[in-house]
Amino acid sequence: MSRPRVRLFCIPHGGAGGSVFRPWQRLLGPGTEVVPVQLPGREVRMTEPAETSVVRLARRLAGPLARRAEGLPYVLFGHSMGALLAYELGLALQDSARPPAAVIVSGSVPPHIPRSTPALHPLPDPEFAAGLRELGGIPPELLADEEWCALFLPALRADFEAAETYRTRAVLRPGVPLIALGGADDPAAAPAEVERWRDLGTDVTVRVFPGDHFFVFASAAQVLAFLTTEGPAW
Repeated sequence: MSRPRVRLFCIPHGGAGGSVFRPWQRLLGPGTEVVPVQLPGREVRMTEPAETSVVRLARRLAGPLARRAEGLPYVLFGHSMGALLAYELGLALQDSARPPAAVIVSGSVPPHIPRSTPALHPLPDPEFAAGLRELGGIPPELLADEEWCALFLPALRADFEAAETYRTRAVLRPGVPLIALGGADDPAAAPAEVERWRDLGTDVTVRVFPGDHFFVFASAAQVLAFLTTEGPAW
């Protein structure tokens, strides 16, 4: 197998495992290696406690991700809670010997503005599950299953706490482009809120796609076609 030109580190949304990005490899081809990032509390790391702080999690991941890049250009991509983690990782790595070629944030309110929707993580389980149902992405029958909720809601709640409590006004330096993606009908990150990512970089591109909070999966081919055109590393 030939060596890829760039590695794309993909950080999942709250409660999800990195495997949600595996179909992207087929869409991108061999020039880009899709590297799903596995977070504590899910899939192969299911037995580890989920982290409740974006900053702490970024500190744990920055070194391993930089080493996994193996000297190649690399891009950080994150969706929803993963977007905030990708951004914090970009801040942590931007002054390293090999900073990211780009940071791509998707489906998230930037961390320097108040959210227009109430926080979910402090709510009791029934209300928390109702909020998850409104966002979509989890089959309603699973949210109605008590055993499933007992197993997975703690990790989901930890992820939402991490996302909903993360705040920073730090800005990516010149040379680290920021690309912000949004869904036109996203109830968690309205297009006007996604536009505010422009405050957090010196080279910022914003693009809104048709769809709800999970537009990046429903329209993956369209999103990736845009990124391979706009992305500086491809």
